[in-house]
Amino acid sequence: MTFEKRTSTIGGAAGDREISYWVGGEGEPMLYLHPAGGVMLTEFLSLLATQRTVYIPVIPGFDGTDAIDGLASNKDLAGFAASFIETVIGGKCDVMGASFGGWTALWLAVLHPGLVDLLVLEAPAGLRFGQDENSLTPEQSRANLFAYPEKAAAIAPTRERAIANGQAFAGYMKGVFVDEELAARLPEIESATFVLMATRDITIPEATGRKIATSVPRANVTYIYDAAHALEVDQPERSFVAVRPFLARGQAFIVNKGGA
Repeated sequence: MTFEKRTSTIGGAAGDREISYWVGGEGEPMLYLHPAGGVMLTEFLSLLATQRTVYIPVIPGFDGTDAIDGLASNKDLAGFAASFIETVIGGKCDVMGASFGGWTALWLAVLHPGLVDLLVLEAPAGLRFGQDENSLTPEQSRANLFAYPEKAAAIAPTRERAIANGQAFAGYMKGVFVDEELAARLPEIESATFVLMATRDITIPEATGRKIATSVPRANVTYIYDAAHALEVDQPERSFVAVRPFLARGQAFIVNKGGA
C-alpha cells in the first residue's frame, strides 16, 4: 500500500500552522499517532490500510519539522490531534497510538471523547509503572526497540534524524515515566479500547497493560509473541491479525463469530 505525504493548515492556540501528514489506504478514516522514533511506514500500516484510510500526522518537532509554541506535553498534543481530526479527517474516527503516540492517544480519548471511536494502543508510554530514568540505559533502550532489527533497516530514520527525534521526544516527555494525572483519569475514557503489548518488551512494563485493563471501563489487552517494543515492526502480520477483529466489531471481537 502506498502512502502519500501531504500538508494541511490546522488551527491552535498560537494561530494557524501548516503541518505535514501521510495518508494511504481505503475505507473508514483512522488516525495513527506515531512513536518517538518518528513516522515509519511499516508493513503493519500497509496491512491496516487495506481496511482503513490511515492518516499519520507528523508530530511537530519530529522528522525535521518545527516545534509549535504551546505544544509542550502529550496532554497538549491531544489538542493538536483533535484539531487534525476536525480539520483533515472531518469528524469522529478510530484512533491508534504507538508508544509515545499511545500516550497522546490516551489523552485524546480523555479530553476529546467525541472525536474517538475505537481506541488501539500499541505498547503505550506515559504509564511505565516501576521504571525510572535509571532503570534502562540508553543502550538497553535502543537494543529493545526491535527483536529483529533487520526488519527495520529499510524504514528506520537516519542516525541524525533519530537523534533529533529523540530530542523532540525528550522535550515532550520531560523525564516523566508515569503521568499521574492521566492515570487518575483513565476511568473517564468512553471508547472501547484494545491494548497491544509485546512479550519481549522491557521498555513498557506489563503493569501498563494491567493498569489500562483495570481502569478503562471497556478495555482488553493482548500480547504479541516474540516481539520487542516496536512490535508492529517485529511482528506485522500477528499485530494486524490481532487488531483486525477489534476494528471490525469493537468489543464484540471477543465473541466467536464462526471462525471469521
